[in-house]
Amino acid sequence: MTPRLARAAVSMLVLASAAGAASATVTEYTDQTAFSASISHSTTFSFDGLTPPGTLSFGGVTLGGLSITGSDFNFPIVVGSGAPYYGGTAFFTSLSPAPGIFEAEVLCTLAGSNAIGFLYGDFADEGELPFTVTLSTGDSFALNTPLIPGSHTGFVGFVSDTPITSITFSDDGEGFDLLQVVDTSTRSTGVPEPAPWGLMATGLLAVAVLAHRRTVKVEIR
Repeated sequence: MTPRLARAAVSMLVLASAAGAASATVTEYTDQTAFSASISHSTTFSFDGLTPPGTLSFGGVTLGGLSITGSDFNFPIVVGSGAPYYGGTAFFTSLSPAPGIFEAEVLCTLAGSNAIGFLYGDFADEGELPFTVTLSTGDSFALNTPLIPGSHTGFVGFVSDTPITSITFSDDGEGFDLLQVVDTSTRSTGVPEPAPWGLMATGLLAVAVLAHRRTVKVEIR
């Protein structure tokens, strides 16, 4: 292979590698049934049992390999079962001491998961409050809190072909709540695989054809 063709082959390898990095995909689900259908071997975590019924505990918590807390200016609290919210279900909340100045944030960190979902709500603010979810992948999603505070809940889930290592829920109100987490490290069937090797194979085939044509010309002379 001539130096010129060798450089072309190397270029194809670089392009294939770049295509693999650029093709990372995150799929958002707001329907829990559809999310569950796209994953396998998931584990569901709740906040039941972390705090005695009818009591509160301050500070962050760990569910499986997931660490959940508030931001630097928020108060992380676990509300035990029996409270007059969400039908008495235990939940985690992060309360802002200054709504509109400090955002109400819930910070989640984990070793890395290809699919994770959350049942969420907001008992301290009015309904339909905008909030954002930002992933370690750099993707950000805009949603609204459920209509009736402390009663209705919503769901959001993410499936990624790149492990998610952190998630931040953030609104500009007083508080934000998580009621349940569905986590799996198994790759989803709903996200297409990147195809860098297919691109590389096509490029190398083109290089081989060029090399063959160059050889034919030499033989004719």
